[in-house]
Amino acid sequence: MKRPVLMPHALMPHALLILLVSFFSGLINAQSINDHSQRIVSADGSLTEIIYALKQESRLVGVDTTSGYPASARALPQIGYKRNISAEGVLSLAPEVLIATEDSGPDKILRQIEAAGVKLVRYSATPSLDAVREKVLGVAQLLNKTPEGERLWQTIESDVSRVRQHISKIDEKVKVLFILSMASGSPVVSGTDTHAAKIIGLAGGVNAAKGFSGYKPMPLEAVIAAQPDILLMMDRGGDHGASQSILQGHGFEMTPAGKNHRLVTMDGMLMLGFGPRIAQAISELNHAFYPNHKEPLSP
Repeated sequence: MKRPVLMPHALMPHALLILLVSFFSGLINAQSINDHSQRIVSADGSLTEIIYALKQESRLVGVDTTSGYPASARALPQIGYKRNISAEGVLSLAPEVLIATEDSGPDKILRQIEAAGVKLVRYSATPSLDAVREKVLGVAQLLNKTPEGERLWQTIESDVSRVRQHISKIDEKVKVLFILSMASGSPVVSGTDTHAAKIIGLAGGVNAAKGFSGYKPMPLEAVIAAQPDILLMMDRGGDHGASQSILQGHGFEMTPAGKNHRLVTMDGMLMLGFGPRIAQAISELNHAFYPNHKEPLSP
């Protein structure tokens, strides 16, 4: 008589979790045939915002840590940061669908979640208006809300067009330096091909950092040579005075930004999320860059 094969004790909780998820997913799928409901986990703040904009937030059962808007999204169960998703965190919510962007991950974890029977849908992470359109229409189609998605995109497109028309009338552009962090001792700033560089351009500014892509530390000499008019940072909800102190060190005091005390901060997801609030982000940044420009900017 063959002995039964015993599962290693360390693997039992994880395997049991997958079995439970598969069981509950079957029940959920049977229900969705009747009422079109879906249990959705969102691994990106912009996708979460789109679901709320489509008034389908009742389908959300979990979100990642970038999903801070609207405030009610923060009350949902969290699965970790979008680039470091927890498989157990997702599977414990028994979702039908996990929506994410191309930069969500790790890929190994996403494949593991798929293997457990969860449908994975990924959207572009490119910082562009085309990507915003893809996300809005794609999520709407997934939710069987295509007409609502088309109307939402038309509103976004119209608002962006109106703001951009205003921005096109500005002749002399300010140089803006986006600072990601100061953790390395030198400011880590945005070069080309980043969400920050794209939003600076859309808002009517010129990226002060040139000659490299991505985010890199900028030495003192390069800071002075860049001569930014404005420093741009994410508002992390900390001490505003501490942010202002950056203007008086690291060479910034020798730039127009430091001399004129021009530091602009904005909520990170609003500024860099490229979601349904993109027109608001462009408008508010443009107003901060050019406070004396007379025309109304609010979309």
